[in-house]
Amino acid sequence: MRKILFVCTCALFLTAGFNVKAEGVVDKVFLYVPNRVIDLFDVFSLNIGVGPTVRLDLRATRAFQFGGGIGATAKAIKAYNRQYGGALEDGWNWEFTCVGAEDTERTATSRWVKEYWEHYEGFCSPEQRIYDFWEGARDYWALGFSVGAGLVEVDFYLHPIDIVDFFTSCLFIDIKGDDLTFESFE
Repeated sequence: MRKILFVCTCALFLTAGFNVKAEGVVDKVFLYVPNRVIDLFDVFSLNIGVGPTVRLDLRATRAFQFGGGIGATAKAIKAYNRQYGGALEDGWNWEFTCVGAEDTERTATSRWVKEYWEHYEGFCSPEQRIYDFWEGARDYWALGFSVGAGLVEVDFYLHPIDIVDFFTSCLFIDIKGDDLTFESFE
């Protein structure tokens, strides 16, 4: 009797339009593991640059940072909002708690790296387009450091929002809306 009831229920869902919504469920199930791996890699940024540089930045968000630096580097980039590739970075910055100044430019980027020019004096505002939650080139809330001396520079940052996105996505709640679907491959 249970089998007959199950078959009838499935037939009802298939004829009542459930198949349209099932595509999203199928995407989530079949792409669950790849999406979790990608979300895990979103948790951090690691950029390695070569060029004349002197830099030491410690950051617990852009609102609370210490340090400064100057330099021009060619970087291999694995950065915020799934930026992978290379770029040239040139500029200077200094920060002390919530005040600072910066004039930095990222140019000659590869396909999946965003170009930007960041210039501010005083307080760095999260309302700037460069810090956009979904499309921004930089994470305002990042925690980490940049260090450079001589010809090598390394940036390492953790992204708290992506950490939360990773854990909630394990429960099928994608707060950043960045999970892959079958349409992503078309």
